[in-house]
Amino acid sequence: MVIKKKKSIREQVYDYLKGEIVSGNIKEETRIVEEEYAEKLNISRTPLREALRMLELEGLVEAREKGGVTVPRTTKKDVEEVVKIRIALETVIFEELFEKVSQNDIKKLEENIRLVDEIVNDEKKSQEVFKYFSEFNKILYKISDLPRVIALINNLNLYLKKFRKISAESKERRLSAHKDHLKIVALIKEGKKEEAITVNRKHLLEAKEFLIKQVNR
Repeated sequence: MVIKKKKSIREQVYDYLKGEIVSGNIKEETRIVEEEYAEKLNISRTPLREALRMLELEGLVEAREKGGVTVPRTTKKDVEEVVKIRIALETVIFEELFEKVSQNDIKKLEENIRLVDEIVNDEKKSQEVFKYFSEFNKILYKISDLPRVIALINNLNLYLKKFRKISAESKERRLSAHKDHLKIVALIKEGKKEEAITVNRKHLLEAKEFLIKQVNR
């Protein structure tokens, strides 16, 4: 017998609000008014408050001095901190994946590269490229088989998701990221761990500079 646990109203509201925030549909510095969202979602304020508390613990909303919550503005410091932590965590990923990578894994990475190569110059498919870039990272993470590290990285990426989508719209950034991925796969095939870590670090630092420009606009 398989018992399937349905999500509570609180969890459903949490998922909804989280999706709206990280996608940018709820803008930064927007106040989330309980009455409005309770009416909009046709729910009581209790599960809404519980969902907001969960989001506050993740740093996706913050309490106001006068009551209520807002979506905090992403700052240059936020970007720098997130990227610094991600570099450290992805170094751990690379240290591990070089011990575990198989030929089948390399084929998956190469197929991802091939698919991106076909559309990377197409401005209309920038978000599709973004999805493939995300999938590239997921393949690397899966090879490492470090679920706790992966969970930490995924939580970090939530804070910058909307800006990373904007970076995919920049042809220069798309091409640069694609070239970095090509280099990383080649270095994995050659067993050059330290060089791959260096390329990945460069990749993230360049992304950081681009994201900071978006934040400062």
